[in-house]
Amino acid sequence: MKRAESFPLPLLIFVVAVALIGRVLLIASNTVSFHSDEAVVALMARHILEGSRPTFFYGQAYMGSLDAWLVAVGFALFGQTVTAIRLVQGALYLLIVASGFVVAWKASHDRITAAAVGLILAIPSVLFATYSAATLGGYNEALLLGNLTLILALDLAGEYSLSRWRWLLLGLIVGIGWWTNGLIAVYALTAILLILAEPVRSAVRYLRQIPRHALRMGEVIRPFWGTLAPIRWGVLLGAAGFVLGAAPWWVFALQNDLAPLAFLTGSSAGSEFAGTDVFSLPLGERLIGYFFIGLPTLIGMRFPWNPAYFAPLVGMLIASLVIFAAIRVFRSKTPLTSHGQLLIAALVIVFSGVYLASRFSFDPTGRYFLPLVLPVALVIGALVGALWKKQRALAVASLVLILAYQAAGQITTAATEPGFTTQFNLDTHIPNTQDAALTTFLDEHGITRGYSQYWISFRLAFLTGERVQLSAVLPYLPSLRYTPMDERYPAYRAAADAAENPALIIAETSSNVAVIAAALEAWLDANAITCTRADVGMYRVYYACGSAPRPPFALETPGS
Repeated sequence: MKRAESFPLPLLIFVVAVALIGRVLLIASNTVSFHSDEAVVALMARHILEGSRPTFFYGQAYMGSLDAWLVAVGFALFGQTVTAIRLVQGALYLLIVASGFVVAWKASHDRITAAAVGLILAIPSVLFATYSAATLGGYNEALLLGNLTLILALDLAGEYSLSRWRWLLLGLIVGIGWWTNGLIAVYALTAILLILAEPVRSAVRYLRQIPRHALRMGEVIRPFWGTLAPIRWGVLLGAAGFVLGAAPWWVFALQNDLAPLAFLTGSSAGSEFAGTDVFSLPLGERLIGYFFIGLPTLIGMRFPWNPAYFAPLVGMLIASLVIFAAIRVFRSKTPLTSHGQLLIAALVIVFSGVYLASRFSFDPTGRYFLPLVLPVALVIGALVGALWKKQRALAVASLVLILAYQAAGQITTAATEPGFTTQFNLDTHIPNTQDAALTTFLDEHGITRGYSQYWISFRLAFLTGERVQLSAVLPYLPSLRYTPMDERYPAYRAAADAAENPALIIAETSSNVAVIAAALEAWLDANAITCTRADVGMYRVYYACGSAPRPPFALETPGS
C-alpha cells in the first residue's frame, strides 16, 4: 500500500527525459523563428548585464521583466545568442512539465494519471510548443508559477492547511506572477476556490442546522468566520507574500500614475505605454473567438498563425475525446480526488470568465488559452487512469491518439513555412533566412543608423550587437497604420536622428506589403530625396540619400 502511494519519481524522470528529447529536436530543427518581440526581451537581458534595471517589457506598463532577468543569466553562462534564449526557455519548459506532473499526482495520487498528464505536456500541441520555445516576455514563467500555485493550493486545501511557510510562499509566487504576467490571476482565483472550498462546506453544513426563520446576519457570518480561524494567520502571511512578490509592480504603478492598471482596465486617455489602447470586442465575437479560435488552437486543431484547421477530421475526434473525458471526470469514478475535480472545474470556469470579460479575447493566436493546457491534460490523464485497470488497450489508444496528433502537428509545422512563429499576422512574419545577408550588406556599406519597421529594428539590433540601431518609425501593415508605441527603446530614435545620412529599411513580407515600398518611394519623390536602392532578399534598403530622410513619414497609399 505504501509503495502504491509513494511519489513515482522514476516516472517523473522518464517524462522529463521525453520532454528534453523533444525540446532538443525542436531547437535543433532551427524552425522556431526569432522576431522583434523576442529580440526586445533579449536586448533587455543584454542591458541588464550592462547595469540597466527594467521593470516591464520595454515601452509597456505590463508583462514584467522577470524573463529578461532569466535570459540575462543565460547570456552570462552561454553568451548573447538566440541559442542561449532557447536554452533558458527550454529549462523553463522542462520545469513546467515536471510541475504539471506533480499537480496531476497531487490531484489524483495515481501514477498512471500523472504519467499520462506528463506525457501530454512533454509532447505538446503546436500552441504550447511555440510559446514555450520562443519568448514573448513571460508565458513560460506564468505557466510555471501557475503550476506552483496549484501545488501549494492543493497542499493548503488538504493536510497542510496550517503550514505557514506554504502560505507565505503561495503569496510570494502569486505576487511575482502578478508582476510577470496577468494570466496568473486565473491560477490565483482557482487557488482561492480550492482553499476556501472546505470552510465554505463546513459553514453551509452548520447553517443547515439552524431553522431558516431564526437566521440572522451574525449567524450567517459567524460560522464561516469560525471555520477560517485555523488559517487566518496563513491568509495574512499569503497577503504579505503577495505584496512582497509584486513589489516591482506596485513601485512602478505608484511612480507612473497607476499605468499598469490602465492596461488591465483599458483607457481612452493617451499614454506613453503601449497596450492601454488595445481594442475590445463585442461579447458575440468573443464567444466566437473562444469556441472557434481559442479552443481549436488549444487542442492542436489550429495553428496560432493560421486560420485553417489542421487535419480537421482527426481534430474533431480529439475534441470529442476531450469533451467525453471532461464529462466522465465529473460523472464517473476516476482517479482524481475531489480537490482534483474542483481544480479542473475552477480553472476552466475562472479562465472562461477572465477571458470573456477582459481584453485578452482580442488576440487571435490562442496564446491566452495556455492556462487550459493543464486541465485538458488532466481530464485526458484521468480518463487514461480510469481505463487502465479494466480496459488497458483503450487507455493506451486514447493516450497514443492525443500524443500522435500533437506530434504530427509539430512535425507538419517544422516541415512547412513559416515553421514555428509567434506572429499572428503573416504579413509581419519575416523569416530569419536573410538576416545574415542583410547584416553583411549593411557592414559593407557602413550603414549603422536609420529608420525601419518594428519587426526589423529590434531583431537587427540584437543580432548585430546593437552595432546597427534603427528607429522603429515606419509602418509594417498594408493599411500603413502606425503607432508611436512601436518605438520601444528611445535611444534608437535618438541615434537615428543624430545620424548624418540615415538609411531606410523595410521588408516585403507579402504582395500586400509591397504597398509600403510604393508609399515610401512616393514620399521620397514628394520630398525630392534621392536614395540608392538595394534589394537584399525580402529586405529593401534605401541609403546614400541626397539629403537625410527624417520623420515624420506621412505615408499614404498611392492613389488614395
